[in-house]
Parts: sequence; C-alpha cells; structure tokens
Amino acid sequence: MKRRRKNLYLMLGDSVGWFLGTSFLAPQTILPLFVARLTGSNLLIGMVIGIQSLGQLLPPLVAAHRIEHLKMKKRYVVILALLGERLPILLIAIAAFTLNSGDLLLALFFILWAVTNVSTGFNMPAFMALFAKAIRKSQRGRVMGTGTGIGTLLAAAGALLAKYLLENSPGLEGYGWCFFIGFAVLFISVLGLGFVDEPEEEGRKRKIGHYLAEIPVILKSQPNFRRYIFSQMLLQLGFGGSAFITGYAVLSLKMGEGMVALGSSLLMAATAIGSFTFGWLGDVKGYRQVFLLGSASSTLLFAIMSFLPPSSLVFLAYFLIGLLISSITVGGNMTMEFCEPERTATYTAIVYTAIAPVRILAPLALGLVADYLGFSYVFGLISIASTLSFFLLAYRVTDPRSLQPAAP
Repeated sequence: MKRRRKNLYLMLGDSVGWFLGTSFLAPQTILPLFVARLTGSNLLIGMVIGIQSLGQLLPPLVAAHRIEHLKMKKRYVVILALLGERLPILLIAIAAFTLNSGDLLLALFFILWAVTNVSTGFNMPAFMALFAKAIRKSQRGRVMGTGTGIGTLLAAAGALLAKYLLENSPGLEGYGWCFFIGFAVLFISVLGLGFVDEPEEEGRKRKIGHYLAEIPVILKSQPNFRRYIFSQMLLQLGFGGSAFITGYAVLSLKMGEGMVALGSSLLMAATAIGSFTFGWLGDVKGYRQVFLLGSASSTLLFAIMSFLPPSSLVFLAYFLIGLLISSITVGGNMTMEFCEPERTATYTAIVYTAIAPVRILAPLALGLVADYLGFSYVFGLISIASTLSFFLLAYRVTDPRSLQPAAP
C-alpha cells in the first residue's frame, strides 16, 4: 500500500509537470505563433505538429522491442527524457535569445524540435509500460486525469504568463523566456520518475524479426483492436488540424500574440475540466465513453470553424480543442486494456505506428489545402472525419473491459 501511494504521487507529479511545462511550448498555439513570426507559410506552420507527430509516432514500434527486454524501465525513461527531450528545448530558448537571422533560427528550431520529439517517440512506450506497472488498473484514469487536470490548471496560469511575456518583451525575447521556463519545469518534473518503486519483471528477449512477426498476428486475432485503431486514426485529424485555428486567427483575423495566448489559456482550462471529468469517467464507465465525447467535441468545433467565424467563436473553438486533447490523453489508457501489463509497450507502439501517417501527413496536406483553397475546406474535412470516428466508436468498437485480454 505504501509503495502504491508513493508511485501514485510520483507519477502524478510528473504528469502535472509535463502539462505545465508544455503549456509554454504549446504546438497548437505558442509554437505556430512563433513560426508565423518568422514566416507566412501555412505549410511551415503545419510542420510544427507534423514534425511532432513524425518524431513521436514512428519510433515506438522499434523502441518497444528493446523496451520489452528491460526488466526495469525507469532508468531508460529518465535518461532519455533529460538528454533527448529536455536539452533541445533549452537550446531552442538560447537560440531565440541570441539569433537575429530568421531563416537560421527557423531551421535550428525545426531541427531541435525534431530531436526532442524523436526522443519522446523512443521514450513513450517505456513510460506507458512503467505507468502500467506502477499504477493499479482501477486508478489509472484518475491518476492521469488528475495529473493532467492539475497540470493544465497551472498551465492556464502559465499561458497568461506567456501572454505577458509575449506582449511585453522586445523582438523574440518573450518566446525565449517561454521556452526556458518550459524547459525548467519539464527538467525538474521528470526527476521524480527515478524514484518510482518499480517491480522487476522477466524481460521478453526475442530477435527483432520474431518480434515484428507478432504484430500481424495481434492485429489479425483482434478485430476489435483494429477498429479501435482506425477510430483513433480518424480522431487524430482533429489534433493535427488544431494548429490551423491559430493560423486562421493570426493570418485571417489578424489576432495578436496576446489574444492567441488568451486562447491558449482557455484551451488549458478546458483540458483541465475535461481531464478531471474523463479520468473519473474512464475508471468508472470505460474509456470508450471518453473517446465518444472527444469525437463529438471535435465534430462540433470544426463544424463551427468551417464557417470562418469571428474571433469570439474562435475562443469557443480553443475551449473545445481542450476537451478533445484531454479525451485523447486520458482515453489513451484504453490501449492498455487490450493486453496484459507486460505487453503495454508493444500495444502502445502498434497504435502509435498506425496513427503516424495521419498525424505526420495530415498537417502538411491540410497546410496545402489552406494555402490553395482556404481554411474553410480544412475545417470541413476534419469535421467529417471526426463524425466518422464517433459513429465507429459508438457502433463498431466494444469496450475491452467486457472482453478477455488477448494472450499474444
């Protein structure tokens, strides 16, 4: 009992720190705004989330093979998080303070942004495996939901601080301070994971070829898991398209940095509300209900945006994005319920790999659509995809809690 309580607090602290820290690096608001200051290209603005998706979603399947060899996950998680994920953010902050060349700064930003996200991609399966081992199944939703909720409440205040920094700092100095604060919070928060009381397990040592050969077997034997993955692919379009709301606000409505930062604060507040609610709902009713609410929010917000609304409704859209993000974050626990804890890394990696093409290519394709056809077409396409995701989850995906976990 003492070990479980200790683990709960440590994982909770990391979750709080993650969402507070990333509020100063928000890929839906702060980073697209930073890129928009350096270039007017919607394609490059879309690359913010495109690179994030590429880095985070392609490596997990390869990483999961190695991670399943490890009897203990926490050392791997902490070292990679410090060197691969946090250090590049510090370098971006230094570059924002010191470089005057827009092209050089833009190139360096995208390189370092790629490094931090590739590192996250290699680390995420290990973190989820550590989370599954450290936290009881009946508490996962509330732990993640509470951590996300507290973190994003603090992040809402952080977004107001970002608003002040961006409005009152000369040149790009405000962005430099945002990136440095985000680095400091993320650096401190991850240290606690090194003290998690992690039970040792027997590593699953297999050759990479044998490991990869298991993936088609898992997918073929579990049609419900396949349908779940497809619903996630559709839902991810909403996440990928969220940066274009900021693009529309800045490029079409001419909203300034302060107003966009205010939208970021609303986004964080909605994420907090959704996280507390969805964490409880996921533990009690199942994560399928969480995803249904998330897909409904995505359908509504992008339907509104397809009419190219005034700034007042853009703020409503930011609020609904927060609900979508919290549903994806908390609802991700559903993946763990398709398998035993020792297979968490692999099942997580399968989902990430499957949604990778959508998260990687969609922002780039949508950026081109925005450039040549306009934002209305972008938002309309995403609303249709979100509607399809809702109906797939409602009528074709069965909550895995009512099924026996698969053995592979």
